[in-house]
Amino acid sequence: MHLTRTRLPGIVLAFVIASVGAALFVYLSAPLPIFLGALTASMIASIVGVPIKRPRSLSTPIRVVLGLAIGAAFTPALLDRIDELAISLALVVPFTAAITAAGYAFYRYVAGFDAPTSFFVSVPGGLTDMVFMAKDAGANERMVTLMQAVRMVLIVFAIPVWVAWTSDLPVGGAVLDTIHIWEIAPLDAAMLIVLGIVGWRVARWLGILGAAMIGPMMLSGAAHATGLTAAQVPSELLILAQLVLGILLGGQFRGLTMDEFTRWVSWALAFSVGLMIVAIWVATMVTQLTGADAVSVLLAYTPGGQSELNLLAIILQLDVAFIALHHIVRVAVSIVGAQLVFSASRDAWRRARDG
Repeated sequence: MHLTRTRLPGIVLAFVIASVGAALFVYLSAPLPIFLGALTASMIASIVGVPIKRPRSLSTPIRVVLGLAIGAAFTPALLDRIDELAISLALVVPFTAAITAAGYAFYRYVAGFDAPTSFFVSVPGGLTDMVFMAKDAGANERMVTLMQAVRMVLIVFAIPVWVAWTSDLPVGGAVLDTIHIWEIAPLDAAMLIVLGIVGWRVARWLGILGAAMIGPMMLSGAAHATGLTAAQVPSELLILAQLVLGILLGGQFRGLTMDEFTRWVSWALAFSVGLMIVAIWVATMVTQLTGADAVSVLLAYTPGGQSELNLLAIILQLDVAFIALHHIVRVAVSIVGAQLVFSASRDAWRRARDG
C-alpha cells in the first residue's frame, strides 16, 4: 500500500502531462495525435527530470483491451486469404533473422559494443525478455532498454509520417471513433470481459508469449469469426490505451544523459533509420508478391513494438488481423531465436566479461 501511495502522485502527474500532449497534438491535427502526443510529452518529461511514474499496473489490462480490439477484426474472410497469409508470414522468419544479424554486425563492429549487448539491442522484439536475458548474459541492461526503446519510438513516429506522405489515408488528426462506452449493450460488455479474462488466463497458463494480448486476441478472434459476438471495444478504452502506452514507452527515457545519448542513443537512431528503409523495401516486395494492401504490409513488417503497431493499425482502420498475425510471428521468432543464441553463447560471453 505504501508503494502504491508513493507512486500515485507521479502516475497522476504522468496522465496529466500525457493528456496535455495529446490535446496539443489534436489541436495541431498531428498524425495519430492522442498516442503520439502522450508519447512525446511523457518522453520530454522523463528526459528533463519531471517526477512522473509509469503506470505499470495498467500494462496488462491495457494489453487485454488491445487483444480484444484486434480480435474483433477477425472475420471468416480471413480464411479465404490463407495463401496470401502463408507466403507473407513465412517471409517474416528470414526477415527477422536477417535484421538481427545485421544489427549485431553494426553494433559489434561499427559501434564497438561488447558481444552480448550488441546482440540484445539488435533483436527486434520482446523488450522485457531481452532485458532479462541481457542481465544474465552480462550485457548492459540500461543500454539494451534505452536502445530498444529508441527503435520503438522512432518507428511509431516514422510510420504515420510515411503513411501520410505516401497514401491518401487521413492520418493527420486521426482519432478512432467507434462505439462509445455508454452505448455498449450489457451483454456485449459482459462478453468482452469474459473473453478478455479467460483468454489472458488460459494463455498465461499455457505459457504463451505476450499472454495478456495474444490470449484475448485469439479468443476474441474466434468469437467474432464464428459470429458468436459482434461486440466492439469502446473508443474511450482505446483512448485510455493510447495514453497508457504513450506513458509506458516515453517513461523509459527517464534520466537520459547527454553522455548516454552520444555514446548509445545516436547509434540506435542511425540503425533504426536503416531498419526502416529496409522494412519499406521488403514490404514493397511482399506487396507485389502477395497483392496485399501496401500500408498494412508495411505495418506488418515494421519491427516496432507489437502493442504500439497494432494500436496504430486499429486507429487507421487497416487490415488489423493481417498485421497482428505477422507481429506474433516476429516476436515469437525473436524470443525463441534469442533464447537459442543465449543458451549457446552464455558461457563464452561470461568468460569474455570476467577475463
